Amino acid sequence: MAKIVRPRAGREGIGVTGAAPAASAGGFDHVDVPSRGDAPRQRLTRRDFEALPLKERIGLLVQGTLRFYRGDREIAASEAMRAAY
Repeated sequence: MAKIVRPRAGREGIGVTGAAPAASAGGFDHVDVPSRGDAPRQRLTRRDFEALPLKERIGLLVQGTLRFYRGDREIAASEAMRAAY
């Protein structure tokens, strides 16, 4: 009898796609950047995120507080970066 495999508890919906995304999906559509100092929380398009200085993008990624989305679905940062670059 085949063993039933289920996603780990607490991880449903984040980075779990069920099938490999199409190459045209292009990683992520937008990213939510948490508030920083006096700057309010921001929602950036992929183009706007990529326009940030590299040092700033890396700093935000290292903090681990960014939320990446493909459409309305949140995806893991590692999936967003792997598919985008």
